[in-house]
Amino acid sequence: MNNAILNKLHSLSNLISNLAYINILWLTFTFLGGVVLGIFPATIAMFFIIKRMFLEKSDFSIIKEFTILYKKEFKKSNLQFYPFILLVIIITADIRFISSLDFAFTNLVVKLFYVLLFALGMIFLYSLVVYIDGSGNKKWIVKSSVYILMNNPMTNLYIITGLLLLHTLSVKIAGLSILFSGSVFSLIVLLIVEKTAKNFVNNVDRKL
Repeated sequence: MNNAILNKLHSLSNLISNLAYINILWLTFTFLGGVVLGIFPATIAMFFIIKRMFLEKSDFSIIKEFTILYKKEFKKSNLQFYPFILLVIIITADIRFISSLDFAFTNLVVKLFYVLLFALGMIFLYSLVVYIDGSGNKKWIVKSSVYILMNNPMTNLYIITGLLLLHTLSVKIAGLSILFSGSVFSLIVLLIVEKTAKNFVNNVDRKL
């Protein structure tokens, strides 16, 4: 076996082990925050680490950087992203309520609310990428994310396809969720969205 093949196998093994390690850190720090308060700072830390390691090719201590980022982003990330949770709860409650009613356009209204729920989920994903860019306030992050959603139908399709594939593999392969679900999820989103986000974010007026 020649050196080129050995180098590729070594790079692949490093990629897999690093993704598994980052995913375990993500789960651990999420639970350290009691899940409710830990999920967003852990997710932001994971996105930062994935970006620096796989997109920027930086070399650093994963556990040290993850811990620093988790603490640094704890309050800010919860303030930024918990409104999404509240909106999901409100929309879901509306769907359940409207579904219980009996009028001519019940199904249509329910479908429109599901479309709104889907759009909210996509805005959330784009907000994660825009957030780690490190510029702009909370309103600007959301505005940029909406702008990206509305102007990039193919990017939306790529993300949906990638996440559906990840979900299918997680269901079929035991243990995949524990080792790779979060880290691979963030890698997929960053690989698809990062360049698009940079191009479109620069065109968004930051003055809100």
